[in-house]
Amino acid sequence: MASFPDQRQYWFRGQGCDSFSLSPSLWRHLKPKVGAAEVEPSQVLDMERRLLTRFRQRSLPYWPAGYPQTDWEHLFAMQHYGVPTRLLDWTTNLLMSVYFALDHDVARCPCGTGACKPTIWLLDPVLMNQSNKRLDGVPVGILATSDEDIAPWEPGVAETRFAPDPVAIYGTYNSDRIAAQHGAFTVGGKTVKPIDDLDLEDGVLRKITLESPPTNVKRQLQLLGITKSAVYPGLAEAAYDITQEEIFS
Repeated sequence: MASFPDQRQYWFRGQGCDSFSLSPSLWRHLKPKVGAAEVEPSQVLDMERRLLTRFRQRSLPYWPAGYPQTDWEHLFAMQHYGVPTRLLDWTTNLLMSVYFALDHDVARCPCGTGACKPTIWLLDPVLMNQSNKRLDGVPVGILATSDEDIAPWEPGVAETRFAPDPVAIYGTYNSDRIAAQHGAFTVGGKTVKPIDDLDLEDGVLRKITLESPPTNVKRQLQLLGITKSAVYPGLAEAAYDITQEEIFS
């Protein structure tokens, strides 16, 4: 049984295989230039700028009247619709992270071992930000996109001002899914490494592997109301839950 320090806020991320790292999707699509050992910060910013521009151009007809057209708003929307970004999804709800950890097809896992272990990552977002060297001396908690302190991570930041390490931020609930999943985010800096490979202060990050049989845990989640339609609100998902409850339970 995992124990948690009192009066500490945690975010959670469930992953279906213990071999998976904590990498934003953009990191997984960038490769070092020929002859370079690492991805350069300019590559991150140039690709993000291009993706933002393309997304803004193509998405404009679909936004409701009055929807804020800022780079941050578009970045969160891009994350939701699957465009690679520097964002990494977390949840403030532990049970949601367990659901995501179990929602995994072992047979199709890139690890190829067939022995995936569901994993929950725990993040202390306040400690992450307070121990970030770029925010040294700033009495900061979890950042909002309106905070001045977020400037070194904002889309379009100058390379000379681009911060190295990620920070925890509150994001825009731009869909019913993000709201239902109690979404939260970290946003990467110019260091293109998984969060779990960074030199973080003790207590910022913790990894827990689920050892109980997945079928048992899924049943317990269902009894607690964490079903497919609770995680992904929609009529198709509600129909799925009804079928599971009435036909297969």
